Amino acid sequence: MRYEKWFHMMKEQAYKDAQYLHTERGSIHYTDIGKGPVILHSHGSPAGADIGPVFLKDFTQQGYRVVTPSRPGFLGTDLALGKSIEEQADFFKNFLDKLKIKKVFVHAWSAGGPPAIAFALKYPEYVNGLILFCAVSHRWVHKITKFEKMMLSNRGIWMLWNMSRVFKSSFRKKSAEELGVDYNYVKENDERLALLDNFFEMTAPPSLRNIGSFNDIKNYSEMKEFDFSNVKVPTLILFSPSDNQIPVSNGDLPAEGIKGAEYIRFTHGGHMPMIDREAELVNRKMLKFMEENNGSI
Repeated sequence: MRYEKWFHMMKEQAYKDAQYLHTERGSIHYTDIGKGPVILHSHGSPAGADIGPVFLKDFTQQGYRVVTPSRPGFLGTDLALGKSIEEQADFFKNFLDKLKIKKVFVHAWSAGGPPAIAFALKYPEYVNGLILFCAVSHRWVHKITKFEKMMLSNRGIWMLWNMSRVFKSSFRKKSAEELGVDYNYVKENDERLALLDNFFEMTAPPSLRNIGSFNDIKNYSEMKEFDFSNVKVPTLILFSPSDNQIPVSNGDLPAEGIKGAEYIRFTHGGHMPMIDREAELVNRKMLKFMEENNGSI
């Protein structure tokens, strides 16, 4: 596919279902699906609000509302709304106030971890429960791989996208390897394969996400460690040693420091357990956790 056509298609896909809030400091791009108790999703990097309706849609079928703002610097949300980790905690609070939402479950995936933890620490009155889902939780100096360098370039990911159409199996296997999931298991189911493909496509176009991505890399390489003993909200931590994106210490550390935290250290699934062989276990634990801690809607 020609580059111009591909870019237009990816941009259109990124802003599908988009909604906006406008503030004095800039615009907030978000998605909002489902009805019921609210899940505030703190997305990873590179990503954006578009990830919520795809990867968290199962929660809506269980009676939950999933609200996903693009964090500052991603897609249609201005970086000025929250450059630092603490400012992004304030960003979440202000976003919820705009929507008149008083209580949420905070679901943080990957690089969405630090602002979610900061939000739970600073605004516990908003939080029914904190779910750290394969999430960054401590200082992290990320070394960008050759594969990731291509994915952070419009032309690079366009080339990879075209290659993935020709060498579909090989490319999917490489993507699974990067995430730490079992490709031999994933390939046996079309829905799992579709989610694997979606994960790759939802990093595109990188030019619409890179401001946020590089801001995260800078923040997390310099961040001060959280005092997890001060986290006073119910917490569920899910992590696997098979995660090839971030080290398992990001699960172990908050599990040790947060009093009463439940820690599910699963074996299979890496950075994307919803498509691997323990997906049912992981989903069941999250739903049970929210049912037990649903104090307010």
